[in-house]
Amino acid sequence: MNRRQLHARFERDDASLLDALAGGSGEAVSFLFDAHARPLHAYCLAITRDGAMAEDAVQEAFVRLWERREGFTDLLSARAFLYRVGRNLSLDMLKHENVRQKHELALGRELNEDFLDEKLVEEELLSHLYRAIELLPAGCVQVFKLSLAGAGNQEIADRLSISIHTVKTQKQRALHALKERFNTK
Repeated sequence: MNRRQLHARFERDDASLLDALAGGSGEAVSFLFDAHARPLHAYCLAITRDGAMAEDAVQEAFVRLWERREGFTDLLSARAFLYRVGRNLSLDMLKHENVRQKHELALGRELNEDFLDEKLVEEELLSHLYRAIELLPAGCVQVFKLSLAGAGNQEIADRLSISIHTVKTQKQRALHALKERFNTK
């Protein structure tokens, strides 16, 4: 039987179409694709508003139909399956696109000139601070750097083999000297 005759038979007889599909007939899938791809594409396009996404959803819907070809008892359930899968894929693609766009927006904000200006100012201020810290007396520098790194007074005292009172005094001296240097109260 040639392709035209086979398609004419599929149009008249849903049972032979389903049998051919379940048996792995490429002609049966081709017939279903010819009959349903355009309207399914229009449906998916209405959801995604993107031709490429809609096309991908249609192709994937037919792949999944092929994978489950043996489970359909009537043509209506096969059509419903195509549309349900097409809808779900389209919605998933939209969700994925929204996530991608959010990440792009966040990245765009980070690269925004204002953000870069703020980062430059912050880096410059930190640079001034660390230079000022290096100008402190040696004992203050060690204590203050350990404190900035998150070490507690007891930990600093233990590491430097000094008393907690000395740690507190050195931190106070460092803060006082930095406030003087930057002229804050």
